[in-house]
Amino acid sequence: DEVLCAACRALFAQCRERDTDGGGGARIWSASIYQGAVRRAILDWKDHDDTELDGPFGRIMVSLLNKTPIPSSCLGHRVLVVPVPSSLASMRRRGRAHTAPLAKSVAGALRGCGVDARPCNALSSSTKARSVQQVSSAQRARRITGHVRVKHDLIGHGVLLVDDIVTTGATVRQCVQAFQQAGTKVVGVLVLADAVVRRSDDDING
Repeated sequence: DEVLCAACRALFAQCRERDTDGGGGARIWSASIYQGAVRRAILDWKDHDDTELDGPFGRIMVSLLNKTPIPSSCLGHRVLVVPVPSSLASMRRRGRAHTAPLAKSVAGALRGCGVDARPCNALSSSTKARSVQQVSSAQRARRITGHVRVKHDLIGHGVLLVDDIVTTGATVRQCVQAFQQAGTKVVGVLVLADAVVRRSDDDING
């Protein structure tokens, strides 16, 4: 009878960190592993119009933010919280930018920490629909290369990217590189779930 029960919510209480593998030094922090109940909850939210999860997922992202060095490192700077863009086909199918509420929650939390932050839909993507079921990172990279662009002049701002799922990191790298080419630094990336289970995770989870 809950939007997200306590047991499921606890699965999003991690703070997993990895780099973007050539994405300009930006770090990725994720709240969970994309499997089991986490996967079902995210798919219900993004693909089956379970918009009641906007609130719980926004709070999960704020909790993740507070476990990272991002708030303290951004003090004294202007920061835009930018959702990683979905394809136009995905946007039309869902009827909304599903990660925009996450960006709004994170920006509000940063302001509460004294950071001059606001959400901004600064990226666009002309790729075909994204999927976490790609064959390889090289395939993902070829598919999205050159299809992510910065829509606004962001000089004088830092950028914090937010997304639902990270897999190979190819999409995030393209976003980071697009901002670098526009003269804007990405201070970090926050995601609900990481679809890559590393060896150390296997050991921890038995």
